[in-house]
Amino acid sequence: MVANFTATQYTVTLSTNLSVGGIISGGGTFSSGASVTVTATPNAGYTFTNWTENGTDVSTNASYTFIITGNRTIVANFTAVQNPCTVTLSLNPSAGGTTNGGGTFNSGSSITITATANAGYTFTKWTENGSALSTDASYTFTITGNRTLVANFTAVQYTVTLSTNLSTGGITSGGGTFNSGDSVTVTATANSGYTFTNWSENGTIVSIDASYTFTITGNRTLVANFTAVALGQSQVKTGLYCLENRPEINLNVFTRI
Repeated sequence: MVANFTATQYTVTLSTNLSVGGIISGGGTFSSGASVTVTATPNAGYTFTNWTENGTDVSTNASYTFIITGNRTIVANFTAVQNPCTVTLSLNPSAGGTTNGGGTFNSGSSITITATANAGYTFTKWTENGSALSTDASYTFTITGNRTLVANFTAVQYTVTLSTNLSTGGITSGGGTFNSGDSVTVTATANSGYTFTNWSENGTIVSIDASYTFTITGNRTLVANFTAVALGQSQVKTGLYCLENRPEINLNVFTRI
């Protein structure tokens, strides 16, 4: 014999204090113990205030989550915006990061706006009409009129330092200071009698190409390695022949080649 059980079902009934204030979602029938999320979205000209049940405030979050253990009758309360003021946010540069907190608010409201830098950038300051307002990424103020605020970011900069293993081996170019994420090309040019071998960093070979391109994400210290070209036997013989045919040169001074 099998004992069969059925989970108790409870109902979440939603309504609003103002029919034009906004829209609500998440109501319905759920099994006891289920996690339920109800959401209130204000219409233009209104702001969400809170969720109440039997006149008691149960949440000030527009998205309210709870575990259901009984029937719930919840009201989403909206407030009409009085003397509406708009906060418009923008970025400088556009790739520097993101902002949060703009929108339409009642005059006299306390507003907090937040700037978050993307990788490779740091937040610098909030400005309005070119004037600095705050160097804090999270900026709070009381709104009394429309505001147009700019979150300013600065690209992180890194340095590429170049050197050679042999001072007479050749020359390098391409070092300097660059913004994080830039494409950097460094070049090694061997002097006469030398050949380029490789680029190394902290003793590790990073490229065997004389022209080495990479995306910079940190400081780099690169060494261009050159090797002296060894004279072949035929070159030595040719050199001696030339010297032997130069009577004004004393060959006795050449003790080793």
